[in-house]
Amino acid sequence: MLAFIPPTVLSPLLSLLIFIVGHGLLSTLLTLRLNAEGVAAGWIGLVSSAYFAGLVIGAFVNVRLIRRIGHIRAYAAYASLLAVLALCHGLLVDPAIWSGLRLLGGFATGGLFVVIESWMLVSSSAATRGRLLAVYMILLYGGLAAGQWLLRYIDPLQLSPFALAAISASLSVLPLALTRVPLPQTESGRNISLLSLARLTPSAVGSCFASGLILGGVYGLLPLYFAANGRALEAVANLMALVILGGMLLQYPLGRLSDRVDRRRILAALGIGLLLLSLLMLLASQLPWSTLRASIIFLFGGLAFSLYPISLSQACDELTPEQMVSANQGMLLAYSLGSMTGPLLASQAMQYTSTAALFVYFATCGGALALFLFWRQKQRLPVSADNQQSYMPMAANTPLAGELDPRTPDSEPITGHQEDEAEVDIPR
Repeated sequence: MLAFIPPTVLSPLLSLLIFIVGHGLLSTLLTLRLNAEGVAAGWIGLVSSAYFAGLVIGAFVNVRLIRRIGHIRAYAAYASLLAVLALCHGLLVDPAIWSGLRLLGGFATGGLFVVIESWMLVSSSAATRGRLLAVYMILLYGGLAAGQWLLRYIDPLQLSPFALAAISASLSVLPLALTRVPLPQTESGRNISLLSLARLTPSAVGSCFASGLILGGVYGLLPLYFAANGRALEAVANLMALVILGGMLLQYPLGRLSDRVDRRRILAALGIGLLLLSLLMLLASQLPWSTLRASIIFLFGGLAFSLYPISLSQACDELTPEQMVSANQGMLLAYSLGSMTGPLLASQAMQYTSTAALFVYFATCGGALALFLFWRQKQRLPVSADNQQSYMPMAANTPLAGELDPRTPDSEPITGHQEDEAEVDIPR
């Protein structure tokens, strides 16, 4: 079934899987440890926002470093830094220090994803890129979910879980270090500013921003909500895994549905769905029906994680194919601004009211998104079904998604130097 994957792509995919398990563990572990230490929700939100700030900086800035020193050496540097940072979190438990550590961690993680996605780009063809992206998404979300389940077997007050995250980052270097692959040399497309992009496709940009607002809260504050509402560590791990699995399993059917109708209607429906599920979660939290809560959380994850890729498909419908590679940078920036802002806003509401304010926040975001998209439907006619592009699952990791996307033109990279030659050009 996976015969279409070139052997040279197996290395970055295996590295991704090894790294992302520890990454998923660490992301939730940090929130639970801060909560166990009695840290205020506002600080927890700041720590989460710092990570997303570093992630977007790394995704855009680290390209120059990778071009100068080469993929494998850059990946080894990022992974080593992430291993050290994971251990520092366990040794120095202070929210102010952790904010700085998470900023650096986001920076290194952004660069790490640039290495993996650019390696995938040069090692695949336009004919196989769509299926390769699907495998990439499955491994990404599957690894994140597996990291949540590891929480069931660790003590967040000990150093050992931080050591596990460090080991995961270190081991992820091995598959890449044992592989040689030609590196890509491609030309950058014309840059499109975020403001110009918002004029060209306001529905897509607005939905990407809303996706960041919601997912920033999911990653950074949802574990805090579960823990503060009396859930045992095992239950927190299971519920966080359900959120991610919902995102993995429901993205494709929702995306295919958006191929048949105006995507703005689907995005508005997702906003309404998130609003209703958030209100149901507030009611279900008062009931002993664990199955009901689990079902709501699963559906919530499916809708929340579907916002970004469907927003990208909406942009594909309203932009020319030549614009999409550069426009993807603006879409990622809109998402990142949302993911940096979301934890700050939600955590302040939680700190000064109660943890239930998190789902009030999610409901507000979903409702505001739906109202915005209903208004946009009155301002611009929908793209005809014949002119709609096919849906593709995407993750908000790096701007390289635009070049990995098989819907963009000229997606065949120009094969360049081997890895031992450091001066190479990679997709910007």
